[in-house]
Amino acid sequence: MKVKTDKKSLKENLVIPKMNLRKARLANEFTIESFADYIGVDRRQYELKEKGVYPFKDYEMIVLSSVLNKSVQSLFFDKNF
Repeated sequence: MKVKTDKKSLKENLVIPKMNLRKARLANEFTIESFADYIGVDRRQYELKEKGVYPFKDYEMIVLSSVLNKSVQSLFFDKNF
């Protein structure tokens, strides 16, 4: 039996504001500009990704979790930090 998940429901569940990432970034005194530079996007693009408007790419999640020395799971997918 194959379960079909539509793109809209995935987006609603996964492309949400990344509050854990934001909290960790601020706790370590990183700016939006510095994180944008780490993943090679402009400041506005990064800001929209952190707000949940656009998704982070796999490599971006890996880079940022490495910078913060946290797991991808805790920064991008866990509900509580």
